[in-house]
Amino acid sequence: VPLDTPARQSLPPHLTLKPIPGKGLGVITNKPFWKGEFIGDYKGEIMTEEVKDRRYLSSLKDKLTNEDREWIQTRLDRGQTLTGCYLYGVDLPDGTNNYAMFGKKKAEEETKPKKRIFVDAEDEYHSLWTRFINHASPPHNNVNPKSVPESYDGKPRVWFMANRDIEVGEEICFDYGDDYWLEGDEVY
Repeated sequence: VPLDTPARQSLPPHLTLKPIPGKGLGVITNKPFWKGEFIGDYKGEIMTEEVKDRRYLSSLKDKLTNEDREWIQTRLDRGQTLTGCYLYGVDLPDGTNNYAMFGKKKAEEETKPKKRIFVDAEDEYHSLWTRFINHASPPHNNVNPKSVPESYDGKPRVWFMANRDIEVGEEICFDYGDDYWLEGDEVY
């Protein structure tokens, strides 16, 4: 992978990208952050669940469109990976669930799967430095992701906020959540 990708170039001067044993590259802070402070936006290609599944699930390879095949080829041509490990799902409002806004759910809504749209930050040419934020289980995670299905530009927005004070020299990490891990993965 070239070292001058847009994702690597977007790293602010108060952060450093370093190899982390057992994790690959990680983000280390050179300045303290306060609890509640904005850390950075998570940007990438926006795709529906259907497109994500077609492109990343080997069981759906026979459903690939020409557009999917071209997308895959451009990734390969630029030396980018196709693991699906940099996807962040954003729940979409279904337009009928007014109770959810107030924390009340009807019984039938609890089992209905949420529709989601995905931010895919795997391609370093279409993402920012936040793609290098690694996993840490609570209480070792120091940032939390936040998201809205539609931001000021009409696209979903995902960003990170410090969930506690962060000291100089700490690795920035968040909890990837249960749906990230495969059965048998060792999670730390």
